[in-house]
Amino acid sequence: MKRGSYAFLLLVLIGCGAGATVDQNEILWDSWGIPHIYATHDSNLYQMMGWAQMRNHGNLVLKLMGEARARSAAYWGRDLERDQLLHQLGLIDAAERAFAGLSEEDRTVVEAFAKGINAYAAQHPEAIDKEYRVVLPVEARDIIYHSTRVFYFEFLINRNLGTARKWAPGSNGWAVNGSRTTSGNSMLLANPHLPWNDFWLFFEAHFVTPTNNLYGVTLVGLPVLGIAFNEQLGWTHTVNTLDNVDYYELNLQNGQYLLDGAYRDFEVDSVRIVSGTDANAGEKWVVKKRSEFGMVIETSGDRALAVTWPNMDGETNPLGQWKAMGEAHDLQEFQRALDKNALPLFNVLYSDKHDNILYHFGGHVPRKNGDWKKWQGVVPATGREELWNGYYAASELPGYLNPESGWLQNANDPPYTSTIPAPIQPEDYPDHIAPNHMSFRPQRSARLIQEADRLDLNEFIRLKHDTRSELALRLQDEFRQLMKETTDSLTLSALEVLTKWDGAFEADSEGAVLFANLINQVGSSKYFETPWSYKEPLRTPDGLKNSEAMLAAIRKAAETQLTQLGALNTPFGDVFRMKVGEHDYPGNGGPGNLGIFRTMNYAPGVDGRWQVVHGDTYICATEFGEQIQAKALLTYGNATQADNPHRGDQLKLAAEKQLREVWLSREQQEAHLELLEKLEDM
Repeated sequence: MKRGSYAFLLLVLIGCGAGATVDQNEILWDSWGIPHIYATHDSNLYQMMGWAQMRNHGNLVLKLMGEARARSAAYWGRDLERDQLLHQLGLIDAAERAFAGLSEEDRTVVEAFAKGINAYAAQHPEAIDKEYRVVLPVEARDIIYHSTRVFYFEFLINRNLGTARKWAPGSNGWAVNGSRTTSGNSMLLANPHLPWNDFWLFFEAHFVTPTNNLYGVTLVGLPVLGIAFNEQLGWTHTVNTLDNVDYYELNLQNGQYLLDGAYRDFEVDSVRIVSGTDANAGEKWVVKKRSEFGMVIETSGDRALAVTWPNMDGETNPLGQWKAMGEAHDLQEFQRALDKNALPLFNVLYSDKHDNILYHFGGHVPRKNGDWKKWQGVVPATGREELWNGYYAASELPGYLNPESGWLQNANDPPYTSTIPAPIQPEDYPDHIAPNHMSFRPQRSARLIQEADRLDLNEFIRLKHDTRSELALRLQDEFRQLMKETTDSLTLSALEVLTKWDGAFEADSEGAVLFANLINQVGSSKYFETPWSYKEPLRTPDGLKNSEAMLAAIRKAAETQLTQLGALNTPFGDVFRMKVGEHDYPGNGGPGNLGIFRTMNYAPGVDGRWQVVHGDTYICATEFGEQIQAKALLTYGNATQADNPHRGDQLKLAAEKQLREVWLSREQQEAHLELLEKLEDM
């Protein structure tokens, strides 16, 4: 497929209006594998969304639906522990209650989405691997099972369990108003960071209806767009520092638990699950024990461990809030969508064409007794004073609207550093809502946008791809001083590499590998003499506690690198790669704990090389003027099916730190048309 003829650097100009004249139900697939879905009403829209996700991710969609049913062991003989936990923690029951309580509007969405999934599978059985056909047909409740699994189990609970995957939730977001731009228009950067596989993958799509023109991404298997913009406004998310999964130690006696001086019965139920797919498949009964302190996950003697998490009763539907956010046409409508408070987590950063910018610390934030520190461990459970007392309303949570600074940022830091100086203070809110700290990636984020002036969209995008390590820059003075404190030749050679290096993690950077090896040994902050201070958030921590210890660590890192790579100045891209399928390019960007805004996390690959497994996923920079300008990229491509040409087809642009045009006008879509599908043929 030819790419040279596509003008990557041009900006798409989009006419304004609430929606478009739509009299056909069809999908225009562009040459990047992105579906532009034209629909006369919601049921058609979401049916075609289900069909579209199956075309690009058919095997993955069905796998995720089967897993969300807690049937992995029955279908594929694997992941029995997750099947058990989905029942034991009450997630399947919560999903059932949530599905039963859906509004007619929300039920239409999931029913139509499931219908599209099944229609594609029926018409294209050859496109689905045999092992995943067992999941068919997909039911509307499966969509709620899946959203419950992703939001509550993966984003929230699984991060706190000892069996949790070792991933770091991360994202970047910027919103700036016209005081910071050359055009006087506000701009928005969406830049989520998630693993590059499985249920974390994004799907990019465009919805065109008579009332809206919405463009963005959602997680594979979900019908509504979760990070998006329309012709009036846009928003992005970052994972926030909230604590809404808590653990309690219960006192037991004769099968009961202690509460307010009396022993009470658990609510007990059980469910049979199957493990194995052959004639020797076994059965297992999972016992579900619910207390007022949450679901029991472990019992030992006269003690039990219980976990509580938000929306255990299935009273809210996160998908409904995302739908309302995407259908908002002004700030007031968007704020009403936020007031639903149905999403269990996420910061929200927002910009619109009327030069408004907004930050909102969102999610189900429980009212508790005690400070943040108390709730980071297991809490002894004896009385009701330790129970959650409902949730804070959206209006009670930290937020900013049009700060004097003219900019907002979040890189997974607490809400109090999302602009500087902050118009809100930590003491304005109960301590258990959020901690107060700022690691090096948020510092880099804030410094980049604070020091920028008179931005245009291209400069906005260039700053987004900054690969310099704020931690490395903070240590440059210390490294130069250390050269005066040692005579060891190997240590001096390593320090020479580190002090000549500019702190960037580009493919040709010659100090980045050595620095990463050093920080892997010593950590990212414990060796500083001056700790982080809210009064000087972008200047601390600083200084070394122990020069001798750092010199020893530098020598050890140098020895290790010489053994592994044979040189101290190995170019970063020789070792760290961006790879999807057959696409393989030198890497740039690095781990967020090093203070790198262009976040890329790598894992061991082949031939001694490492490859990206987590980091920049969807990137979208949007300027909200009379005519919207937007560029975007989905780093790993918009498909996972093995024979789909869009698996990894955007990776070259990612390696080159380029974004592509967002084609929102029908004329542009037809000029880059790959396939046209009509609903009547689905």
